[in-house]
Amino acid sequence: MPEEKEDEIIEQMNKDHEKVHEGTLLVPMVKLDLLDHEEGEDVDYVIASLDANLVRVRFWKDWLANNAKGLSIFGARVYTAREDRNMLSVAVGVKGDITLGEKQVKEFLAPLLDRMHEDKLL
Repeated sequence: MPEEKEDEIIEQMNKDHEKVHEGTLLVPMVKLDLLDHEEGEDVDYVIASLDANLVRVRFWKDWLANNAKGLSIFGARVYTAREDRNMLSVAVGVKGDITLGEKQVKEFLAPLLDRMHEDKLL
């Protein structure tokens, strides 16, 4: 299906405040800042960056495991951000009775986003 047609369908579903039972929230996970440096990087800098990002990714992993049930999270996958190859994003799958529409989706996601913010993930 052409992307334009999909956008129209999604827009209409939002206008009609249809219900869905799951969705995906894509948020930034870590900033690598290691790729696309023409001048190269110092080995110690690379090690320090990888170490710091490993700590952050492990925190995300533990956070997802500890908060999945309470926040209706059913899975997560990591992707390279489209806009920035140095950024990894995490796609968090959420389930529940989600009514589409800007206000309703915000209300559904508020507890999840608030917890992520409180735990310094956003």
